[in-house]
Amino acid sequence: MSAALKSALKRNEFFMEYQPVIDLQTGNWVGAEALIRWRLPNGDLIRPDLFIPVAEQTGLIELITERVMKLVAQDTREAFKQYSDFHIAVNLSPIDLYSNRIVDSLLTLLRSIDGAEGSLIVEITERGFLKADIAKEMIQKIRSRGVRVAIDDFGTGYSSLSYLATFDLDYLKIDKTFVDTIGTEAATSNVVTHIIEMAKTLNLKMIAEGVETEVQAKFLREHGVQFAQGWLFGRPTEFKNIVNKLNEQDLN
Repeated sequence: MSAALKSALKRNEFFMEYQPVIDLQTGNWVGAEALIRWRLPNGDLIRPDLFIPVAEQTGLIELITERVMKLVAQDTREAFKQYSDFHIAVNLSPIDLYSNRIVDSLLTLLRSIDGAEGSLIVEITERGFLKADIAKEMIQKIRSRGVRVAIDDFGTGYSSLSYLATFDLDYLKIDKTFVDTIGTEAATSNVVTHIIEMAKTLNLKMIAEGVETEVQAKFLREHGVQFAQGWLFGRPTEFKNIVNKLNEQDLN
């Protein structure tokens, strides 16, 4: 897999798809999460959950993150000239967060898309915050460049309110695991309400992941969650389809 990843980077086998993020109050598409994809020469797709861990273990993840930023810049540069209030979110590995290069790479991307403050969001999983002192310093540097920071997969690891309060964050992403329990009799169905209240206490904006039903969307909206993504609103797609939707919204 390591050799295949190196070859894939050389042969430009990676491409991006973008999952729309919607404003739960208006229904408008206001952003998108950039998701890396790997297509082999024979057309087969390799799932990210298979190749990302290998990239982290073999030290290739920083090269893949750099490729992500290059592809995102290519895909979105023109759109930001017209839709300056739109945002793109990119995922960072914990290894990326501890890299001396990441702040410059993010600044380069922000300049490439000519993005305003808040146009770029980085999503970091809870694992990225384990080395708290280093993570806190890096997050401060990232945010000082006008890039927003979201904690991803919240509640699936070891986070707590006191833990979250030590970091300067902008967004909390509510994991699909908890969204799935909305409207069910599951024992954990009340957890999502507690997560929402934690986010409000910390003045964090919220993005709910994996929203698939109107019942879930209605619950999240009524409980003050600002944004959501999931198959109810749109599956990952080429960026040109995102632009088409933004054009439609302009016309309406």
